[in-house]
Amino acid sequence: MKRLYTLTLVLLVVVSLAAQNMSGIKIYINPGHGGYDSDDRNITIAPYKQGDPNGFWESQSNLDKGQQLKTMLEAKGASTKISRTTNTTADDLGLGTIVRMANEFDSDYFLSIHSNAGVTNYILQLYAGLDPDDTETYPTATPFSKEGREIGTIVAENQYSNQANTWAAKPTVRGDKTFARTAMKWDDGYGVLRGLRVPGAISEGSMHDYIPETYRLMNMDYKWLEAWHFMKSFCTYFKCGTIPTGNIVGTIHDSRNKNEATYRKIKDTKDELLPLCGATVTLNPGNKVYKTDALFNGVFVFKDLQPGEYTVKYEATDYYGKTEKLVVKANETTYSNMMLDMVRNTPPEVLSYSPKSDISVPVETSSRIEFNFNWDVDDVTAIKAFSITPAAEGTFTFEDSNHRMIFKPSTPLEKDMLYTVKLDKSLQHRGGMTMTADFSFQFKTKNRNRLAVITSYPYDGADGVSSVNAAFFFVFDQKINTSNLDTNIKVYDKMGTALNITPRSFLKNMVKAPLGSVAFNLTYNLTPGDTYKVVIGGAVKDVNEVTVTEDYVCNFKVADVRVVDKPVMETFEIASVLATDEAASVTTSALSTAFNNARKLFDLGSYELKYTFKGMSGGEALYKFVNPTVVVDASKMIGLHIYGDLTGNELQLQLTSSADVQYVPLTLLNYAGWHYAQAELPLLQLGTSYKVTGIKVVQVEGPINTTGQIYVDNLLTFVNPTSGVEQESVTQMKVYPNPTSDKIRVDCPQDKACSLTLYTLAGTVVMSLDNALEMNIAHLPAGSYLLKANEQYFKLTKK
Repeated sequence: MKRLYTLTLVLLVVVSLAAQNMSGIKIYINPGHGGYDSDDRNITIAPYKQGDPNGFWESQSNLDKGQQLKTMLEAKGASTKISRTTNTTADDLGLGTIVRMANEFDSDYFLSIHSNAGVTNYILQLYAGLDPDDTETYPTATPFSKEGREIGTIVAENQYSNQANTWAAKPTVRGDKTFARTAMKWDDGYGVLRGLRVPGAISEGSMHDYIPETYRLMNMDYKWLEAWHFMKSFCTYFKCGTIPTGNIVGTIHDSRNKNEATYRKIKDTKDELLPLCGATVTLNPGNKVYKTDALFNGVFVFKDLQPGEYTVKYEATDYYGKTEKLVVKANETTYSNMMLDMVRNTPPEVLSYSPKSDISVPVETSSRIEFNFNWDVDDVTAIKAFSITPAAEGTFTFEDSNHRMIFKPSTPLEKDMLYTVKLDKSLQHRGGMTMTADFSFQFKTKNRNRLAVITSYPYDGADGVSSVNAAFFFVFDQKINTSNLDTNIKVYDKMGTALNITPRSFLKNMVKAPLGSVAFNLTYNLTPGDTYKVVIGGAVKDVNEVTVTEDYVCNFKVADVRVVDKPVMETFEIASVLATDEAASVTTSALSTAFNNARKLFDLGSYELKYTFKGMSGGEALYKFVNPTVVVDASKMIGLHIYGDLTGNELQLQLTSSADVQYVPLTLLNYAGWHYAQAELPLLQLGTSYKVTGIKVVQVEGPINTTGQIYVDNLLTFVNPTSGVEQESVTQMKVYPNPTSDKIRVDCPQDKACSLTLYTLAGTVVMSLDNALEMNIAHLPAGSYLLKANEQYFKLTKK
């Protein structure tokens, strides 16, 4: 290993003035990987298929750099050894063997050449050693950590000077032991550096899965430049004099047209622009010509030029040529990333547009207006030339390297409206020519311009929303676009603080098309008695891009719906409590029951009931108790905790006494989440006991009434506080019409007036009249109610 550190100052001056000479310097070169195997880093790029040996392989790229570096170093008098000379699996030595050979060679520096993977693009130098502040003790020593860091830093700086590349970040220089322990969770660094008794590093010179760089690494001369930077770094560190020649390197791109390939490009850099394949670069004096390759990189390289001024001419088919003066300096590379302007020699014209529709066939009010041009148009003049009548606010974007112009309305257009769109002839392409004539077209919009919430829970003003596992369910008039739900659905507490919602809990579009929906639950309890607010943002949109437009807001109040002060007769805590009764069900296609320990209100779990009706009406789904044990009579009330599905279907309880089967309406499932419902049992025969034998879901007209999923927990029975009033024969009193949508009349013997009270099925008083024979109910929501009629001698309760 060469040692220069004891030379006197006079000798150092003599060396720096002498001709460049690397004699006595030993460099061991390890081109990383080897062969075309799964661990040899193939990146698939057009026009090559995956696994094609002619495509990009890090193993081949590393070898190309290593062999060119070997040639350069030996031309300068250095001694080299290289770990492989072919790209074959057989030539790929084990890491321990490579380390041993570098030690036996007594090399002044060990260089393992690689490129990295990480999508972005930066340089990583991992020298054999520790970060300066690392106090950890490692199994294997690194005696030349300081020297490795110094050389690696010089290499990184030289590589980073490459302006033909596009860097996302500055270089990173780290000790391999420290980096491996902190980033990779390895305890003794990298295998190809482990046990080195000479300075060394792994050079990850760029990111080969950053596709613009992948294409550059397909160019042999571009790889030569990385090798040249290695050589320059060694000359600098070992004080072997400066390289007497310089280079001119760069890329050629279209000045405005974008590279439309879908792979990532670093924003606001030349990599976003179209690289020019087959461009010609001519260098004078010397009349040297370089033609860019067909691999989408635009790279050109002129090597080993004598210092001085050069004229460089850039030419490409269908582009205006450019010429510039560049100065070459010894030991340096001069860079030029040239942008050429396309020749545009005909006027701009519209090739296609949308919405293109017969006026008799309306289009969505969310439709964006799009033009495709024969040339890339000038943004400023194109926007100025655009008009829409009636006027509409919106934003402009340009795609396909400005061959496409898009106007997107800020809000949906007016419904059932005829629009006229115009581009006046002042529109220019980027060559400065204008259109020869104005262009216009018309379209008509559909009679819908808002995404509407057709039913929801909570609804605005809802009271008694369950504080436990609060559920939110919104149904829209169209299938929704799910792309922006996570940021446009918020729940706020009474202080206006947004609550945490887990986006992955969203259930989207679970209702039957063409409707759409979103449902979710909170995983924590809310505070009973507090008010909250849920907001569906105006940006929520359907699959046709029609938005809610204005925020949909529901204010609601929370309660603890759990009833714990009444006798619990059924807990639903074990399997096989309920079973489906397909024979007694009507027009169902799928029924199921199951114990569920995830959706629970009490104890270990609840019982899940699923159903699907074949049509939109007439369906009944019956679930029977396998071993009925709950007994009630007319003096009792019965209550049940229910997790609703917002279908609006009616939930009933089946009560059986011998041959007498009664169905007691309990609740309409017009809510989501947990709810408590109870009912009186006035229709039961007096003095007769009934068993609770089933639960029935009866289909009620509604937009989402065909498929549902509910849960039940803790069934209660208790004495009806009003049951002490003796009930007389009801045959002497009549209630009609039933059903009704206008008035309800009660006929008593001798036309005596009654006290009339109307209740919800849950027992809430809706209306109350004294000394009346009829009640006007036209203003009430459709549903099932209980009417109590009390007269001096006759009493009646009627559904």
